Amino acid sequence: MELTYPYILYGGIILAAILTVVTIGRNKKYKKGNKNAGIDVIDDIPHYRFLMIEYWILRSITVVALVVSIILSSFIASKPVKARMVTNEVHNRDIFICLDVSTSLDGVNLQLLDKLRKMVSDLKGERFGIAIFNARTVMTCPLTDDYEHVLDMIDTLEDSINAGGEEYNPNSGATYEQYGYRFSGTLANDGRGSSFIGDGLVSCLYLFPDLDEEPDRSRLIIFVTDNDLNGEPIISITDASRICKGYGVKVFALAPDFIVDETEFSNAIEFTGGGYYNTRERKAMEKMLADVQKTDVNSSVVSYSAQVDVPNAAIIALICCVTVFIFCEWRLKV
Repeated sequence: MELTYPYILYGGIILAAILTVVTIGRNKKYKKGNKNAGIDVIDDIPHYRFLMIEYWILRSITVVALVVSIILSSFIASKPVKARMVTNEVHNRDIFICLDVSTSLDGVNLQLLDKLRKMVSDLKGERFGIAIFNARTVMTCPLTDDYEHVLDMIDTLEDSINAGGEEYNPNSGATYEQYGYRFSGTLANDGRGSSFIGDGLVSCLYLFPDLDEEPDRSRLIIFVTDNDLNGEPIISITDASRICKGYGVKVFALAPDFIVDETEFSNAIEFTGGGYYNTRERKAMEKMLADVQKTDVNSSVVSYSAQVDVPNAAIIALICCVTVFIFCEWRLKV
Protein backbone atom coordinates (compact mmCIF):
# COMPACT_ATOMS: atom_id res chain seq x y z
CA MET A 1 0.00 0.00 0.00
CA GLU A 2 1.16 3.52 -0.80
CA LEU A 3 0.07 7.01 0.22
CA THR A 4 -0.61 9.55 -2.51
CA TYR A 5 -0.10 12.52 -0.19
CA PRO A 6 2.03 11.21 2.73
CA TYR A 7 2.82 14.70 4.07
CA ILE A 8 -0.80 15.00 5.24
CA LEU A 9 -0.34 11.95 7.44
CA TYR A 10 2.94 13.35 8.80
CA GLY A 11 1.17 16.58 9.70
CA GLY A 12 -1.60 14.67 11.44
CA ILE A 13 0.89 12.67 13.51
CA ILE A 14 2.67 15.86 14.58
CA LEU A 15 -0.65 17.46 15.56
CA ALA A 16 -1.65 14.35 17.54
CA ALA A 17 1.72 14.34 19.31
CA ILE A 18 1.37 18.01 20.28
CA LEU A 19 -2.12 17.37 21.62
CA THR A 20 -0.87 14.44 23.71
CA VAL A 21 2.02 16.45 25.20
CA VAL A 22 -0.26 19.40 26.04
CA THR A 23 -2.80 17.10 27.71
CA ILE A 24 -0.15 15.36 29.84
CA GLY A 25 1.36 18.73 30.78
CA ARG A 26 -1.97 20.07 31.95
CA ASN A 27 -2.51 16.97 34.13
CA LYS A 28 0.91 17.40 35.78
CA LYS A 29 0.27 21.09 36.40
CA TYR A 30 -2.96 20.24 38.18
CA LYS A 31 -1.28 17.63 40.38
CA LYS A 32 1.23 20.23 41.62
CA GLY A 33 -1.56 22.53 42.84
CA ASN A 34 -2.63 23.05 46.46
CA LYS A 35 -5.35 20.82 47.89
CA ASN A 36 -8.30 22.22 49.79
CA ALA A 37 -8.78 21.44 53.46
CA GLY A 38 -10.77 18.31 54.24
CA ILE A 39 -10.18 16.78 50.83
CA ASP A 40 -8.88 13.59 52.43
CA VAL A 41 -12.29 12.93 53.91
CA ILE A 42 -13.88 13.12 50.48
CA ASP A 43 -11.19 10.87 49.03
CA ASP A 44 -12.21 8.13 51.47
CA ILE A 45 -15.81 8.03 50.26
CA PRO A 46 -16.21 4.84 48.11
CA HIS A 47 -18.66 6.41 45.68
CA TYR A 48 -16.37 9.39 45.14
CA ARG A 49 -13.41 7.11 44.49
CA PHE A 50 -15.52 5.19 41.96
CA LEU A 51 -16.53 8.41 40.20
CA MET A 52 -12.92 9.62 40.06
CA ILE A 53 -11.74 6.31 38.60
CA GLU A 54 -14.53 6.48 36.03
CA TYR A 55 -13.63 10.10 35.27
CA TRP A 56 -9.95 9.38 34.61
CA ILE A 57 -10.76 6.30 32.51
CA LEU A 58 -13.27 8.25 30.42
CA ARG A 59 -10.89 11.18 30.06
CA SER A 60 -8.02 8.92 28.99
CA ILE A 61 -10.24 7.15 26.48
CA THR A 62 -11.45 10.53 25.17
CA VAL A 63 -7.90 11.74 24.61
CA VAL A 64 -6.86 8.46 22.95
CA ALA A 65 -9.97 8.47 20.73
CA LEU A 66 -9.30 12.07 19.68
CA VAL A 67 -5.63 11.40 18.93
CA VAL A 68 -6.44 8.25 16.94
CA SER A 69 -9.23 10.10 15.08
CA ILE A 70 -6.78 12.82 14.04
CA ILE A 71 -4.29 10.24 12.79
CA LEU A 72 -7.00 8.24 10.94
CA SER A 73 -8.41 11.41 9.36
CA SER A 74 -4.93 12.35 8.16
CA PHE A 75 -4.40 8.83 6.85
CA ILE A 76 -7.65 8.94 4.85
CA ALA A 77 -6.85 12.43 3.53
CA SER A 78 -3.44 11.20 2.36
CA LYS A 79 -5.34 8.86 -0.02
CA PRO A 80 -4.04 5.32 0.55
CA VAL A 81 -3.89 3.26 -2.65
CA LYS A 82 -2.96 -0.29 -3.52
CA ALA A 83 -1.68 -1.62 -6.84
CA ARG A 84 -3.85 -4.35 -8.35
CA MET A 85 -3.45 -6.37 -11.51
CA VAL A 86 -6.53 -6.13 -13.75
CA THR A 87 -7.03 -8.76 -16.45
CA ASN A 88 -9.56 -8.30 -19.26
CA GLU A 89 -10.42 -10.35 -22.30
CA VAL A 90 -10.34 -8.16 -25.41
CA HIS A 91 -11.72 -9.15 -28.81
CA ASN A 92 -9.44 -7.88 -31.58
CA ARG A 93 -11.99 -7.06 -34.27
CA ASP A 94 -13.05 -3.98 -36.18
CA ILE A 95 -16.66 -3.79 -37.34
CA PHE A 96 -18.10 -1.11 -39.61
CA ILE A 97 -21.79 -0.84 -40.42
CA CYS A 98 -22.29 0.75 -43.83
CA LEU A 99 -25.85 1.86 -44.59
CA ASP A 100 -27.34 2.94 -47.90
CA VAL A 101 -29.47 5.88 -46.72
CA SER A 102 -31.68 5.99 -49.80
CA THR A 103 -35.25 6.57 -48.60
CA SER A 104 -36.36 3.25 -50.12
CA LEU A 105 -34.39 1.49 -47.38
CA ASP A 106 -35.76 3.41 -44.41
CA GLY A 107 -37.77 0.48 -43.08
CA VAL A 108 -34.87 -1.97 -43.28
CA ASN A 109 -32.39 0.48 -41.77
CA LEU A 110 -34.67 1.27 -38.83
CA GLN A 111 -35.18 -2.40 -38.01
CA LEU A 112 -31.46 -3.12 -38.22
CA LEU A 113 -30.49 -0.10 -36.09
CA ASP A 114 -32.88 -1.27 -33.41
CA LYS A 115 -31.30 -4.74 -33.33
CA LEU A 116 -27.77 -3.32 -33.41
CA ARG A 117 -28.23 -1.83 -29.95
CA LYS A 118 -28.17 -5.28 -28.37
CA MET A 119 -25.16 -6.34 -30.43
CA VAL A 120 -23.17 -3.22 -29.54
CA SER A 121 -23.99 -3.66 -25.85
CA ASP A 122 -22.56 -7.21 -25.97
CA LEU A 123 -19.23 -6.25 -27.55
CA LYS A 124 -16.06 -6.86 -25.55
CA GLY A 125 -13.27 -4.67 -26.78
CA GLU A 126 -14.12 -4.69 -30.48
CA ARG A 127 -14.00 -1.37 -32.25
CA PHE A 128 -17.25 -0.37 -33.94
CA GLY A 129 -17.89 2.35 -36.50
CA ILE A 130 -20.75 3.71 -38.62
CA ALA A 131 -20.71 4.94 -42.21
CA ILE A 132 -23.61 6.02 -44.43
CA PHE A 133 -23.64 6.52 -48.16
CA ASN A 134 -25.69 7.52 -51.16
CA ALA A 135 -23.76 9.39 -53.83
CA ARG A 136 -20.93 9.82 -51.36
CA THR A 137 -19.83 8.11 -48.17
CA VAL A 138 -19.76 9.85 -44.78
CA MET A 139 -18.30 8.37 -41.60
CA THR A 140 -20.69 9.34 -38.78
CA CYS A 141 -18.82 7.42 -36.10
CA PRO A 142 -15.14 6.43 -36.36
CA LEU A 143 -14.00 3.07 -35.05
CA THR A 144 -14.18 3.16 -31.27
CA ASP A 145 -14.77 0.96 -28.25
CA ASP A 146 -16.75 3.76 -26.59
CA TYR A 147 -20.04 1.92 -26.95
CA GLU A 148 -22.07 4.67 -25.28
CA HIS A 149 -20.98 7.01 -28.08
CA VAL A 150 -21.83 4.39 -30.71
CA LEU A 151 -25.33 3.99 -29.24
CA ASP A 152 -25.76 7.77 -29.27
CA MET A 153 -24.84 7.85 -32.96
CA ILE A 154 -27.32 5.04 -33.68
CA ASP A 155 -30.01 7.10 -31.95
CA THR A 156 -29.08 10.18 -33.97
CA LEU A 157 -29.27 8.30 -37.27
CA GLU A 158 -32.54 6.67 -36.25
CA ASP A 159 -34.06 10.08 -35.40
CA SER A 160 -33.00 11.40 -38.79
CA ILE A 161 -34.68 8.53 -40.65
CA ASN A 162 -37.84 8.82 -38.54
CA ALA A 163 -38.03 12.55 -39.35
CA GLY A 164 -39.15 11.82 -42.90
CA GLY A 165 -38.31 10.28 -46.22
CA GLU A 166 -38.42 12.40 -49.36
CA GLU A 167 -39.83 15.30 -47.32
CA TYR A 168 -39.50 16.46 -43.74
CA ASN A 169 -42.32 15.32 -41.46
CA PRO A 170 -42.98 18.08 -38.87
CA ASN A 171 -45.14 15.67 -36.86
CA SER A 172 -42.21 13.31 -36.27
CA GLY A 173 -41.04 15.27 -33.24
CA ALA A 174 -37.60 15.77 -34.81
CA THR A 175 -36.14 19.08 -35.94
CA TYR A 176 -35.37 19.90 -39.55
CA GLU A 177 -31.65 19.73 -38.69
CA GLN A 178 -32.13 16.16 -37.44
CA TYR A 179 -33.99 15.31 -40.63
CA GLY A 180 -31.10 16.55 -42.76
CA TYR A 181 -28.47 14.64 -40.78
CA ARG A 182 -28.38 11.58 -43.05
CA PHE A 183 -28.41 13.66 -46.24
CA SER A 184 -25.61 15.99 -45.21
CA GLY A 185 -22.55 15.03 -47.26
CA THR A 186 -24.09 11.92 -48.82
CA LEU A 187 -25.75 13.74 -51.73
CA ALA A 188 -23.87 15.29 -54.64
CA ASN A 189 -24.76 17.95 -57.18
CA ASP A 190 -22.25 16.91 -59.82
CA GLY A 191 -24.84 15.22 -62.03
CA ARG A 192 -23.35 11.74 -61.66
CA GLY A 193 -26.40 10.34 -59.87
CA SER A 194 -26.80 8.53 -56.57
CA SER A 195 -26.88 5.14 -54.84
CA PHE A 196 -23.38 4.15 -55.86
CA ILE A 197 -23.19 0.75 -54.22
CA GLY A 198 -19.63 -0.25 -55.09
CA ASP A 199 -18.32 3.22 -54.26
CA GLY A 200 -20.03 3.07 -50.88
CA LEU A 201 -18.54 -0.33 -50.03
CA VAL A 202 -14.98 0.44 -51.05
CA SER A 203 -15.12 3.86 -49.36
CA CYS A 204 -16.15 2.15 -46.13
CA LEU A 205 -13.29 -0.33 -46.57
CA TYR A 206 -10.73 2.47 -46.60
CA LEU A 207 -12.15 3.90 -43.37
CA PHE A 208 -10.42 1.02 -41.55
CA PRO A 209 -7.09 2.30 -40.21
CA ASP A 210 -3.82 0.46 -40.72
CA LEU A 211 -5.05 -1.87 -43.47
CA ASP A 212 -1.48 -2.43 -44.64
CA GLU A 213 0.23 -2.16 -41.25
CA GLU A 214 -2.03 -4.70 -39.48
CA PRO A 215 -3.13 -7.19 -42.15
CA ASP A 216 -3.91 -9.93 -39.59
CA ARG A 217 -6.49 -7.91 -37.65
CA SER A 218 -10.06 -9.15 -38.11
CA ARG A 219 -12.24 -6.67 -40.01
CA LEU A 220 -15.92 -6.98 -40.94
CA ILE A 221 -18.43 -4.78 -42.76
CA ILE A 222 -22.19 -4.98 -42.20
CA PHE A 223 -23.56 -3.68 -45.50
CA VAL A 224 -27.18 -2.67 -46.18
CA THR A 225 -28.39 -1.75 -49.67
CA ASP A 226 -30.96 -2.57 -52.35
CA ASN A 227 -28.26 -2.47 -55.06
CA ASP A 228 -30.39 -0.04 -57.10
CA LEU A 229 -27.89 2.11 -58.98
CA ASN A 230 -28.97 5.55 -60.14
CA GLY A 231 -26.02 6.69 -62.20
CA GLU A 232 -22.53 5.61 -63.18
CA PRO A 233 -20.40 4.52 -60.21
CA ILE A 234 -16.63 4.70 -60.14
CA ILE A 235 -16.38 1.06 -59.14
CA SER A 236 -18.78 -1.88 -59.42
CA ILE A 237 -19.92 -4.02 -56.51
CA THR A 238 -17.97 -6.93 -57.98
CA ASP A 239 -14.70 -4.99 -58.06
CA ALA A 240 -15.36 -3.51 -54.63
CA SER A 241 -15.81 -7.02 -53.21
CA ARG A 242 -12.56 -8.15 -54.75
CA ILE A 243 -10.73 -5.28 -53.10
CA CYS A 244 -12.31 -6.21 -49.76
CA LYS A 245 -11.22 -9.80 -50.28
CA GLY A 246 -7.69 -8.63 -51.02
CA TYR A 247 -7.51 -6.95 -47.62
CA GLY A 248 -9.12 -9.88 -45.86
CA VAL A 249 -12.25 -7.87 -44.97
CA LYS A 250 -15.43 -9.95 -44.87
CA VAL A 251 -18.71 -8.34 -45.89
CA PHE A 252 -22.09 -9.34 -44.47
CA ALA A 253 -24.83 -7.80 -46.58
CA LEU A 254 -28.54 -7.38 -45.84
CA ALA A 255 -30.89 -6.55 -48.68
CA PRO A 256 -34.67 -6.08 -49.02
CA ASP A 257 -36.80 -8.40 -51.13
CA PHE A 258 -36.86 -5.80 -53.94
CA ILE A 259 -33.09 -5.94 -54.46
CA VAL A 260 -31.80 -5.34 -57.98
CA ASP A 261 -29.55 -7.92 -59.68
CA GLU A 262 -29.63 -10.18 -56.66
CA THR A 263 -27.52 -13.00 -58.08
CA GLU A 264 -24.64 -10.74 -59.09
CA PHE A 265 -24.80 -8.91 -55.77
CA SER A 266 -24.93 -12.02 -53.59
CA ASN A 267 -22.06 -13.67 -55.48
CA ALA A 268 -19.92 -10.57 -55.00
CA ILE A 269 -20.65 -10.39 -51.29
CA GLU A 270 -20.07 -14.10 -50.64
CA PHE A 271 -16.75 -13.85 -52.51
CA THR A 272 -15.39 -11.83 -49.58
CA GLY A 273 -15.93 -14.75 -47.21
CA GLY A 274 -18.91 -13.07 -45.54
CA GLY A 275 -22.57 -13.75 -46.18
CA TYR A 276 -25.67 -12.50 -48.00
CA TYR A 277 -29.07 -12.19 -46.28
CA ASN A 278 -32.46 -11.07 -47.59
CA THR A 279 -35.36 -9.75 -45.53
CA ARG A 280 -37.72 -12.16 -47.29
CA GLU A 281 -36.09 -14.86 -45.19
CA ARG A 282 -37.43 -15.35 -41.68
CA LYS A 283 -35.22 -13.64 -39.08
CA ALA A 284 -32.63 -12.69 -41.69
CA MET A 285 -31.31 -9.81 -39.56
CA GLU A 286 -30.92 -11.94 -36.45
CA LYS A 287 -29.08 -14.63 -38.43
CA MET A 288 -26.74 -12.07 -40.02
CA LEU A 289 -25.87 -10.45 -36.68
CA ALA A 290 -25.36 -13.86 -35.07
CA ASP A 291 -22.98 -14.85 -37.88
CA VAL A 292 -21.10 -11.56 -37.50
CA GLN A 293 -20.70 -12.08 -33.76
CA LYS A 294 -19.14 -15.53 -34.17
CA THR A 295 -16.91 -14.72 -37.16
CA ASP A 296 -13.17 -14.20 -36.67
CA VAL A 297 -13.41 -13.72 -32.91
CA ASN A 298 -9.75 -13.34 -31.99
CA SER A 299 -9.39 -12.62 -28.31
CA SER A 300 -6.41 -11.71 -26.21
CA VAL A 301 -5.91 -11.26 -22.50
CA VAL A 302 -4.76 -7.79 -21.51
CA SER A 303 -3.32 -7.25 -18.05
CA TYR A 304 -2.39 -3.94 -16.51
CA SER A 305 -1.66 -2.51 -13.10
CA ALA A 306 -4.27 -0.20 -11.62
CA GLN A 307 -4.21 1.78 -8.40
CA VAL A 308 -7.27 1.29 -6.21
CA ASP A 309 -8.24 3.46 -3.25
CA VAL A 310 -8.31 1.43 0.00
CA PRO A 311 -9.69 3.76 2.70
CA ASN A 312 -12.53 1.46 3.84
CA ALA A 313 -10.90 0.01 6.97
CA ALA A 314 -9.64 3.43 8.07
CA ILE A 315 -13.09 4.98 7.58
CA ILE A 316 -14.75 2.28 9.70
CA ALA A 317 -12.11 2.73 12.42
CA LEU A 318 -12.58 6.52 12.30
CA ILE A 319 -16.34 6.18 12.73
CA CYS A 320 -15.78 3.92 15.76
CA CYS A 321 -13.29 6.35 17.32
CA VAL A 322 -15.56 9.36 16.79
CA THR A 323 -18.48 7.42 18.30
CA VAL A 324 -16.38 6.52 21.36
CA PHE A 325 -15.19 10.14 21.67
CA ILE A 326 -18.74 11.53 21.55
CA PHE A 327 -19.99 8.98 24.08
CA CYS A 328 -17.16 9.65 26.52
CA GLU A 329 -17.60 13.42 26.21
CA TRP A 330 -21.32 13.04 26.92
CA ARG A 331 -20.66 10.77 29.89
CA LEU A 332 -18.15 13.20 31.38
CA LYS A 333 -20.73 16.01 31.31
CA VAL A 334 -23.47 13.95 32.97
